[in-house]
Amino acid sequence: MKTFFITLLFALSVFVCSINAQTKVKVAYPTTVGSMAVIWVTKDAKLFEKHGLDVELIYVAGSSRIVQSMLAKDIPISEIAIPAVIQANLAGADLVMLAGPNNKPGQKIMVKAEIKRREDLKGKKIGISRFGTSDDFLLRYVLGQWNLQPDRDVALIQMGGSPETLAGLAAGAIDGGLLASPLHLQAAKFGYHLLADLSTIGIDYQGAGVVTTRSYMREAPDVVRRYVRAYVEGLHRFKTDKNFAVKVIGKYSRIKDQEALEETYQHYAVKIMPKVPYPTIRGIQMVLDEIGSRTPKAKSLAPESFIDISYLKELEQTGFIKKLYGE
Repeated sequence: MKTFFITLLFALSVFVCSINAQTKVKVAYPTTVGSMAVIWVTKDAKLFEKHGLDVELIYVAGSSRIVQSMLAKDIPISEIAIPAVIQANLAGADLVMLAGPNNKPGQKIMVKAEIKRREDLKGKKIGISRFGTSDDFLLRYVLGQWNLQPDRDVALIQMGGSPETLAGLAAGAIDGGLLASPLHLQAAKFGYHLLADLSTIGIDYQGAGVVTTRSYMREAPDVVRRYVRAYVEGLHRFKTDKNFAVKVIGKYSRIKDQEALEETYQHYAVKIMPKVPYPTIRGIQMVLDEIGSRTPKAKSLAPESFIDISYLKELEQTGFIKKLYGE
């Protein structure tokens, strides 16, 4: 009996130590708009710590720069959109998306008052964050649907990031720009108006989500599992604790306007993000089709090859997600 209790105490001590030990993980995100709200809420609600992770959030303007850091193994996990994943993998990378709550494009095309119709974009300069990002892909896609040739009819100007695009609009350096909530409302205050809300054009699109490398999944499967678990719990907190979520969005986006914060919350937490953040196969296929028009190799690739939903399935099958929502 004495030996049993000694063994039990030892096991408990090991368990407590494992809980207290926090694995350090660097996580990058490319923009300061509401599509990043899940990782912000997860961080500030200390849910990463709850699952044994000491996560350092790092803002790096533009998904293409984050991809470079991931390939250099400086950043193991990030929050980026599927175009960056596909383009990197076409060049030989091993990126994979594990969760993707942003299944509709959140960007809005904000333009000068003189631009009334799509045709008026001809000869104009439109700001995006960087080439190879979701801004770049979506604008090229939409312009093609409008029979406008990117780079020939409409100039795509790299601004660096969403705040820089907003600054370019404020300075009058560009004729329009792609902005998501809540930054588009600030652009409206500078005299720009909404030409198109891409969330209403009827397409599925795989925006920002949890991305890592397959090599990191092999090296640290438990870290990845705990990260996804914390992320899903953070998504629940985002969707169910509006007051907390709005404060967090304001903190990271540096927006104080309550109307802007309210609109951002409603757009992402209520309209866009599902309880179980499975990536959209249709949305990934749409990106592959567009990239395939310029890079034929993409046409032969299956959208499923860019995702791994095993961690999400595990959480769903064990009842973890239903328990969060009291179902």
